[in-house]
Amino acid sequence: HPEPEEGWEAVSAHSKDWSLELGGRNGWAMLDSCPERWAQLTAHPVLGAAVQHLLLDHAETHALEDARLRAADPEGEELPADPAPALSKELLLTCLSALCLPELADLPNPQVTARRTLHHIANRVHTSPRLADLAADQLHAAAEALVTRGQLLTWSDKQENDYEFDGRVLCLAEDLALLSANPDHLAGACAQLARLEPPAVVSPKPNRTLIRVLDNVDPDHNRPAQLLERHSEHRRVQALTVLAANPHTPRTAVADILGGLHPAELAWITEKVDGPDWFLTATADVPLAEDEGDGVVRLVDDEELGKHPDPAAVLQSWLDSPAAGEILSRSEVYRAVVKSRYRTLEHLRQIPADEVLTRHEPEVALTILLDRCGRSTRRWEALAAMTFDYNDEKITFGQLLDSLDGTPAQARTS
Repeated sequence: HPEPEEGWEAVSAHSKDWSLELGGRNGWAMLDSCPERWAQLTAHPVLGAAVQHLLLDHAETHALEDARLRAADPEGEELPADPAPALSKELLLTCLSALCLPELADLPNPQVTARRTLHHIANRVHTSPRLADLAADQLHAAAEALVTRGQLLTWSDKQENDYEFDGRVLCLAEDLALLSANPDHLAGACAQLARLEPPAVVSPKPNRTLIRVLDNVDPDHNRPAQLLERHSEHRRVQALTVLAANPHTPRTAVADILGGLHPAELAWITEKVDGPDWFLTATADVPLAEDEGDGVVRLVDDEELGKHPDPAAVLQSWLDSPAAGEILSRSEVYRAVVKSRYRTLEHLRQIPADEVLTRHEPEVALTILLDRCGRSTRRWEALAAMTFDYNDEKITFGQLLDSLDGTPAQARTS
């Protein structure tokens, strides 16, 4: 029972809740100092619910962090393979009334609050896996209620500049895989994963230094499954794997997705997953198109391009691939095209103007602009007035050149 600090009277009643930090002595810091009193405090008529929330959110995480710090000390004890939990079974059972955050059940804007509540509950189960068995029925009921109230499985198309869209879908699928026993909801999560854009897997242009370093560390660094992980593009198939491990997920819902996965995602399952036998068998049975290969866009250097009968066509295939539109891969594609001696003006015209002007071989763009603008003051002024801020609409280098062609080529007079 901390004494009120100076200025406490000025704090609004709304802010005087259990989450308020009291001058740096926050709730968890106080609890952490007296673990021998946790059982007593969880039953307190006023503070009990607050204590239960704090223990569920912090106890296991901080215990693991403390164990890691002790193990990192040269003179400290070794981190045990299976450290003892911070909360006993009896204490966990006492905290079950707070587990599913009943205080948040009637918050407004349920499409947002229900999703966040579901994720908060899932985090608690991740940090204390014993809860999955101790409170299975309670967790299943909470997940069902939150999905229904928040209409979490109602699909809405991705809006422009909504960079968190994929993350929300992936988190929802993983949370339901952990908490739900409703086959319809789990099948709905599978369907949402299927509607996400497939990954665009790119093998970067060879670099002597990089290859020498990686070959010494990981000789398989260029395998499809490894490439998929390098840009965290395995998240979709990882979520599907967790859904497949839930015995309540309809197998047909999982099998329907497998046929539409990227070849690298199928390779990731084969190499990385220790899942149910039926899931691994269904993955192995997915037929691959003969012309699709491993699905990787492999960027090669000019020496390798020169062996191809039509190097310019290869460069065009890179620009036409989904990789050119994928935020984590497109710069690699553009860099490889701009730096190649086989690129043409037509290739450059398809690339975003800011990539050509500022990021890759700017002297190439300078030569073209000198020829296009010549001694025209108006064209140079029009070029100088252009901006390429992050939030601006992206124009291609070709659109930039065409806009200059629409500017009268009036020469400077003196």
